[in-house]
Amino acid sequence: MNIQLTEKKEQIFRSTLQLVNAGGFHGSPMSKIAKEAEVAVGSIYHYFPSKDDLIIELYWYCKEIINKHIFLEEQDNLPYDQRFRAVWKNVVLFYQDHADLFSFMEQFYGSPFYEDIRKNVFQHKCERNKIFHFLEQGLEEKHLKDLHVRILLAAYLGPAISLVRSSLYEKTKIEESQLDQLVDIIWNGVKK
Repeated sequence: MNIQLTEKKEQIFRSTLQLVNAGGFHGSPMSKIAKEAEVAVGSIYHYFPSKDDLIIELYWYCKEIINKHIFLEEQDNLPYDQRFRAVWKNVVLFYQDHADLFSFMEQFYGSPFYEDIRKNVFQHKCERNKIFHFLEQGLEEKHLKDLHVRILLAAYLGPAISLVRSSLYEKTKIEESQLDQLVDIIWNGVKK
């Protein structure tokens, strides 16, 4: 039973992701999502009480996929500065290769859906936000300047997002040397 539930939810997530990327949140009614996912509308409401719940759960589903690809076990034992660089590069390369997830996350972060999650992340230190905790670890271990974690997040992810965005819009691949140069600039700006 759980396997079917997971498969059906994933079908719904994939269809929602595709529709939101094509038509935005408002252009993706539950009826259209159900049709695209090839499930009954009632099935969607069985798993998600509302469209808002579906969108928020899709966000967390995407975050888990992203975290799985950017926090690699083989990099866990690297010194913090090397891991800082590796995780950052993983973010850029993952988003460059997964434009659908990047597009959804861009829309989500610019929407009212993100407001409650943002409050949760900063007020309750949500355990699902691995980058947040990775940067907190850097602060606690005195690898990073004593800055508010929100500032560190902006310094860490802002350039990555900007680089990915320009690469996707220009339809160009980011060169390894560009990745190294930019992550060095970031590290030199935030290291203690």
